[in-house]
Amino acid sequence: MAAKVKVNNSRLEMDRRSIWQKVSGYGILLVLSTIWGIAFVAIRRADFELSPINLALLRWFVASAGFLVIAPFIGKPKTKLERKDLPRLLVISLLNVPFYHLSLNFAEKTVSSGLAGFLTSLGPIFIAIFSAYFLKEKIGRRLILALTLGIIGALVLSFPDLRFGSGESIVGPLEVVLAALSFATFSVLSKPLVHKYGSATVTILAGLTGTIMLLPLFSPNFVTEVATLSITGWFSILYLSLLSTVVGYLMFYTLVSRGAMSRLSIQLYLIPVISVVGGILLLHESLTVSTIIGGAILLLSIAFATISRN
Repeated sequence: MAAKVKVNNSRLEMDRRSIWQKVSGYGILLVLSTIWGIAFVAIRRADFELSPINLALLRWFVASAGFLVIAPFIGKPKTKLERKDLPRLLVISLLNVPFYHLSLNFAEKTVSSGLAGFLTSLGPIFIAIFSAYFLKEKIGRRLILALTLGIIGALVLSFPDLRFGSGESIVGPLEVVLAALSFATFSVLSKPLVHKYGSATVTILAGLTGTIMLLPLFSPNFVTEVATLSITGWFSILYLSLLSTVVGYLMFYTLVSRGAMSRLSIQLYLIPVISVVGGILLLHESLTVSTIIGGAILLLSIAFATISRN
């Protein structure tokens, strides 16, 4: 009898932990989506005063300082870093910092927000494909439906600002696709390292290594632009560096360690919804019927991914 009670208590404790993990996971996801959604607004604002290269440099210099401060407290790996994992870490760092952020910064200069939002929505598609190939995750019918709804929602949400004029360069859209592809690749490749060494360790190591990779791009123009940066510009940089990068990536890699990458990618469709809301509130962008309908479809796609059992 005592043994049966002990087993029941053990199961109850496991159920409580499972519920808590789900609740905390959704809480982290909501906070992360809010932070990263507003980050797109901050990038557009910082682009007014800084070149794409100098924006990436300043953002990651400040973020690296933040990583160095917290590294002694939370940066200890679960196990000693093995030499065989260094190539993967270098690839993750390269894709995370130089490739993703430079592509995104350059794209924000030349591509309409609508086209950028639509093309960025390809990210979850890439993550689902890479997760199935590299991580052997199963992509069920409900998840495929969620992906389809996500693309439709992004298209509707972005429709008022879409421009496909013949006179526009193909470079900008390609930069957005490169950013989405880079994000998907480093997200999927990071999962084994996150499980092995811990989310905080991978966040800090990838961030610091990626910042070092940016150093060859430093020029005297960097000092000139930083010296004339306005208070609003500095606020944008601090937001991007400390909240979006340091706090944001710690949260993101924590989510990576907890569940399937393919499902997480769909849930991050919440980011463009918040980005649009942030643009309306902070940059006085217009609210349209397309914004409301597209946002609703994106939220529906997130619901399908969240309740998926496939």
